[in-house]
Amino acid sequence: MVEANKAQDQATRLLTLLAACTQLRAAAADTRVLIEQLCDALVHAGGYAVAAIRLTATHSSTEDPLRALRVAAGHASLLWSELEHLDEPALSLPLEYAGENHGLLRVAHTDGPFDAMERQVLAAIAADLAFSACALRTRDTHRDLDDQLRQLSRALESSSNGVMITSSTQLDHPIVYVNPAFERITGYSAAEVVGQSGRFLVRDDLAQKGLAEIRSALRDHREGHTVLRNYRKDGQLFWNELSIAPVLDESGQATTHFVSIINDVTERITYEQQLEYHATHDVLTGLANRNLLNDRIEQAILLARQNERLVGVLLLDLDRFKLINDGFGHIPADNLLKAVAMRLTSCVRDTDTVARLGGDEFVVVLSSVDDADGVASVAAKILRQLTLPLGVEGKDVFVTASIGIALYPRDGEHGEALLRNADVAMYRVKEHGRNNYRFYTPEMTHMALDRLDMESNLRRALERDEITVFYQPIVSLKTGTIVGAEALARWNHPRIGMIQPIEFIPLAEETGLIIPLGERILHQVCHQLAAWQRNGLPSIQVAINISARQFRQDNLTDLLRRKLAETGLEGNTLEFELTESMVMHDVENAIVMLRELKQLGVALALDDFGTGYSSLAYLKRFPIDALKIDRSFVRDIDTESDDAAIAHAVIAMAHSLGLRVIAEGVENAAQLNLLREYGCDDFQGFLFSRPVPAEEFALLLQNGRLLPPPAGGKQ
Repeated sequence: MVEANKAQDQATRLLTLLAACTQLRAAAADTRVLIEQLCDALVHAGGYAVAAIRLTATHSSTEDPLRALRVAAGHASLLWSELEHLDEPALSLPLEYAGENHGLLRVAHTDGPFDAMERQVLAAIAADLAFSACALRTRDTHRDLDDQLRQLSRALESSSNGVMITSSTQLDHPIVYVNPAFERITGYSAAEVVGQSGRFLVRDDLAQKGLAEIRSALRDHREGHTVLRNYRKDGQLFWNELSIAPVLDESGQATTHFVSIINDVTERITYEQQLEYHATHDVLTGLANRNLLNDRIEQAILLARQNERLVGVLLLDLDRFKLINDGFGHIPADNLLKAVAMRLTSCVRDTDTVARLGGDEFVVVLSSVDDADGVASVAAKILRQLTLPLGVEGKDVFVTASIGIALYPRDGEHGEALLRNADVAMYRVKEHGRNNYRFYTPEMTHMALDRLDMESNLRRALERDEITVFYQPIVSLKTGTIVGAEALARWNHPRIGMIQPIEFIPLAEETGLIIPLGERILHQVCHQLAAWQRNGLPSIQVAINISARQFRQDNLTDLLRRKLAETGLEGNTLEFELTESMVMHDVENAIVMLRELKQLGVALALDDFGTGYSSLAYLKRFPIDALKIDRSFVRDIDTESDDAAIAHAVIAMAHSLGLRVIAEGVENAAQLNLLREYGCDDFQGFLFSRPVPAEEFALLLQNGRLLPPPAGGKQ
């Protein structure tokens, strides 16, 4: 009787549990809620001490598996990891559906082993749970996909960038979708463009570099990015910052579509073009400014050199323009300058350049000229055009101009020299009545410098810091690397332009200005070397020319010691170059001075060797480190056997005395090859580099520029 009652109670409990579980599965909103409620039912309705359900993670999920664990009242708390070590009898049932395992159901009670009926009911609950969990997950997945698609659709519809999706499997990649931003940017509706190739936005503007990048990206099924000129429906140009990316199929192997992001960057490009224009053009007249002028002159010189033609540089200054400016005011005077600019432009070809330097100064660059007569005819044409009346404030104003002309290559090898010499010629016109033109002649330079009172200008140059230092690389013939530099003074005159040392060093020697000038050069070189060292550039030695007056200074070594201490340099970073005549003037005192300099670590070089006394008897007494072969011997070393013999002998003699040999003025490969054959150590010259400003020299060091190895052999 007791057993029958017990069996009846168990059947009632299991049926109640089964009904509760069925009801919960039917009403479950999501998987997590379902397994938690089922665990509650197993404990409360089923009377089990422990109920636990674990669902495996889905293939697409990166989250942890879902778990639920319930323990009946009166039992100790339990962790999931402790389920395997229960004291009570436990039953584990896999949650299997459609041949896949979706998790595990585990229950335990205190009434002894599970009988057949109980196992059968729990197995049914496990099977139903597996089915329900699978169904809920499928529904959740579809709902998530629907939500993602809706979010993606809203993102595309609300994006400020145009979006265009094209097919990758059909010919010409026809458009399958465009968003509203595309319609707004291009002016085309979706109905007008779907089915068309995306190329239609380019129209006939096919000469664009960016198109090659897009074609390559489409061909290689990869991402691509460029900026293109595109055209709206009304024909208006807009700049399109275009990015494309391939869309892969579910396997991740095949490309089905391309997504193109269209970003209208017209405002940005226009702003950048305006900035570039203002950086290279005069604001008032729209002509080229000084920056663009220098570039145009160098381009013209390069072309003329290739074609063996001439370049004409005309520097034009309006005569008595100040009277017009003072009489009419700035705005009318500016309008007159605009009119002058238009007339100048009308006098030249499209391939020529007209620039405004500022004020009433203009420059005309005539490229690829046959002869000086052609330049003269243009200058005469300009003068005729300017004599025609110009209207200012209702009045006819007559303007004349003074024009100075310099020709490449006769009057200079670079733009700086041509402009300076044209300026000198223009002032000669001013002095002789104005309203004319003149070609530059070398004699004019001396007259111009006399006119400006060169000595007083040089004094002001020292006060105003117009003296700067250029550096010409000294290159090792053995390694091809830059091992040093020669410091060369340059005078950047505010009116004449860059003045070479030969034009002012003799005057500085005569007037005694060479002393403060030499101190200025030493100061600049030491501070520049210290700055290069701080910036981590390769260590080099800089050679400084010492004049006779400087060498005879009693405080030369004190000055050098002070500069080294001020900058933290070692003495061996400097080399002083002295001429033969300088040290031969007073041999005994010269030897004392040279030894004092050597004690500071400074290297000593004898410059222009072979052009002075060249006394070998005295040479071995001087504590010098190097000889510099004068450029007069190097210039014809490849054509004159005497010069070649002298150079060869000097190198051999210097090496026998343990001296390094540096050749100056190397300008072609033939000279270089002979010097290398004779065993010369280092060289400097235009073949490798002209003297350059400190910033450019730093770039040569930073980039590690090398001398190309000789043909047919290693460096």
